[in-house]
Amino acid sequence: MSNEKNDIEVADEIKHLSPNEIEELYTKYLAGEKNATLINDYKIDIHPNKLITILPPIKIDNQLCPYCNTAMFRKRQSKNSSGLCVPPTECYECNHKIHLEGFRYSHKACNCKNCMRLREQKNLAVEKELRRNILKKYSIEHKEPIKYTDLTFTDKIILLTLFRIQTNEEFSYILSLDESSKIDVLSPTHKMNIECLRRLYKSNAIIIDPNSDTSAFVEDENTSSFYINRVRWIVNVSLSGTNRSSLNEIYKVTYQELKAGIQEKWEAELLELLSNIAIEEVLQYIYVISNELKVQFNAEIKTREIANQLLNEFSISEIYYFAKKSIENAHLYYVKGLSNGKKHAANTIPNKMLSLGERARNEKWETYKYNRDSRVPRSSISKVLYDYILQDEDAGFHKAPGKYWMQEILPKHFSKSNIYDTNKIYCSKCNSSDVTVNVLTGMLKVTCNDCDKIMSFMSNE
Repeated sequence: MSNEKNDIEVADEIKHLSPNEIEELYTKYLAGEKNATLINDYKIDIHPNKLITILPPIKIDNQLCPYCNTAMFRKRQSKNSSGLCVPPTECYECNHKIHLEGFRYSHKACNCKNCMRLREQKNLAVEKELRRNILKKYSIEHKEPIKYTDLTFTDKIILLTLFRIQTNEEFSYILSLDESSKIDVLSPTHKMNIECLRRLYKSNAIIIDPNSDTSAFVEDENTSSFYINRVRWIVNVSLSGTNRSSLNEIYKVTYQELKAGIQEKWEAELLELLSNIAIEEVLQYIYVISNELKVQFNAEIKTREIANQLLNEFSISEIYYFAKKSIENAHLYYVKGLSNGKKHAANTIPNKMLSLGERARNEKWETYKYNRDSRVPRSSISKVLYDYILQDEDAGFHKAPGKYWMQEILPKHFSKSNIYDTNKIYCSKCNSSDVTVNVLTGMLKVTCNDCDKIMSFMSNE
C-alpha cells in the first residue's frame, strides 16, 4: 500500500488489509468483539493481546501542526481505557502534542523542542518585566544610609554574625538565609532568624538588594511583597557623611569596636540577648525531641516563659533533661489514652518542665548535664557573643544564664554592679530597683515596675 507524505507506515501484520478494512476491524474491536475472533477473521498473525498496538494512528485531517502545517495523528484508544484518557493528537515530524481540552491531561504542557523554546522565550520576557519592576520598586539609589553610631549593640552582634557566615565571596552583600550553600545557622530557631533580619530591616541598617532572585518577590496585580528569608541584603550604614559605606568597611569597624570590650551602655541589651539566645536554644531542642516522638508541640508562648524562669537557676544543658522527660511524659500520656488528644498531651510539657525544675531546686538534685545534641547545632550568633565578645566559650549552654549574669558578667563588665546596695532587690533584666515584692509560701515573687519582668525565688530550706 503506497503512502502519501505524512502518512504512517502500516505494520507488516496488517499490510494485507485495506484502510476500510482496518477501520472496520477497529469498529468491531471497540464494540467488544473478542480479539481472538478478530485476528482469526482478518488473518492477522499476532497474539490477541497485541492487536491494538499494531493498528495505525488515526489521521486528523482538520487539525494541522502549528509548526509544520501538516496533519496530526492520534493513537487509537484501547477499548478498556477510560473515556477520560483520550490520547493527544501528535505531529510525527516535530513531536508536537495537543491534549484535548476538558480531559484530565489537557493541562499537560507539550515538551517538543518548539514549545519548549516558546515557553523559554515567554519566561524570559516575564522575568525581564519582573526584574524591571523590582529594580524600580526596590531601588537603592535614594535610600539614605543610617549612621554607624545609630546601630545598637544587638544590631552590631547580628551584623557581625551575618558578615562571618552569610556573605558572598566578593564580600559585597549579605546572602539570603535560604542560601543552600551555607551550612552555619544564624540563630537557634527560624523565628529568631526572622526577628534578627526584621530588626535590621526596620532600622534601615540593611536594605533589599534589588538583584535578589526574582523568586524572592511576590508581584501581581494585587500584591507586591517579598520573602524576608529569600532576598539578599545590602548593608545600608555610613561611617561618615551621607555615602553608604562598603560592607568590608562596616565589618572592620564593628569587629574592632566589639573586640575592644563590653561598654556599660550595652548592659540591658546584652542581658536581653543572652536571655533570648538561651530561650531559643531550649525551644530548638524541644522541637527536635517532640518531632522524634511525634508529639505535636504547640505551647510555645507558655514554654518560653517557663524556660526564661528556669534559666535563672539552670543551664541549658540541665534544662535539656527537664525538656526530654516532659516530652516523653506527654508522649506516654497520649499513647496510654489518658489525654484528650495529641494537643492536650503536648500542652502538659511546659508545666512538667517547671515542676521538674522546682523539684530539682527544692530537693537539691545533682542534675544531669547533657552535651549538645548534634541535631541542634550551636548557632553562629552564640559563637560570636560567647566565644568572641565575652571570651567564655559556650558559657550560655553550660552555665545558668541568671547566675552567670549576676556572678560573672556584672562584676566583670559593668562597674555600676559594684555599687549596688546589697540591701535592695534589683531587676535582672533592666537592673531597676523599683520593684514590688510579694511573699508567698516558700517563694518571693518580684515584679519590676519599670520593665514588667516577673521573677520568682524559691527558698532552699
